Amino acid sequence: MNIKRATVTIFGAANTDLVGFPQEGLSFNDSNKGMIRMLPGGVGRNIAENLARLGQKVSLVSAFGDDFFRTFLTEHSRSLGISLDESLLIPDYSSAVFSAVLNRNNDLAVAIADMRIYDKLTPAHFQRDFPSLQSADYAVLETNFPASVLDFLVNRYPDRKWVLDTVSGDKAKRAEPVLSQLHILKTNLIEAEVLTGLSARESRYEDMVRYFLNEGVEHVFITLGKEGVIYGHRDYIQYQPPVPSKVLNTIGAGDAFLSGVLFGFIQGLEPDLIARAGLIAAGLTVQSERVVSDDMRPQAILEKLHQA
Repeated sequence: MNIKRATVTIFGAANTDLVGFPQEGLSFNDSNKGMIRMLPGGVGRNIAENLARLGQKVSLVSAFGDDFFRTFLTEHSRSLGISLDESLLIPDYSSAVFSAVLNRNNDLAVAIADMRIYDKLTPAHFQRDFPSLQSADYAVLETNFPASVLDFLVNRYPDRKWVLDTVSGDKAKRAEPVLSQLHILKTNLIEAEVLTGLSARESRYEDMVRYFLNEGVEHVFITLGKEGVIYGHRDYIQYQPPVPSKVLNTIGAGDAFLSGVLFGFIQGLEPDLIARAGLIAAGLTVQSERVVSDDMRPQAILEKLHQA
């Protein structure tokens, strides 16, 4: 199968991730032996790297301070062919850093995210032209950027195919102003509860999907962690279980899922295969200690799709 290539512009966070892997069981209120790795991260940047590894042409619009972390992230992105030419320099703030500690199961135990640079962004920062966006096949947003910025971008470029990742429960509400204009929404169960006001314990997952469809979202994907994903388009709602994987690190799995979904759309796959492509991409990621797997390749996804 020939790989179809699209252009994608992503507006979102590019962080340096400092991740601690404990050697043994994690003890709080004490020093723990282990390994610390410095990795490129951030939801927007992770999506950009995944898509670049999947053969797509990617531009990332993020915000950086004039510091070491900016240099680290810029050099890594350029090595993958990701353009940062349209990103913003905010010299009075440091670039974003995400510091995380995993537990013995390699799940996130605790983290601190210094994302203050994104909270300072306003629509005024985005009033200039973004040439990559004007020709992009897809445009991706994520809620590390303020709601006012998301709303401004979507309304300034209403003809783009907008894709949004809700990132976290406390930031999910930022998506509300743009729901009706989204081509694709990717969220998880906690974030969906925040946006819909529905409780997963009291409501069926299908009710959440219908809520977003009724709000005007064209394609909805709600990831359910170990339970897989539920997704819908118009009157079509379906569920798929996860891809069996040995979990080494869950950070970045959601970003990979959205990237796999976008890859599926670009390849023109049927809805069930699009969802499966997202699950396969997430499965590749959780088997890696990095937030983006070195095994993220078009052939890796397509081969597993043919095995399903």
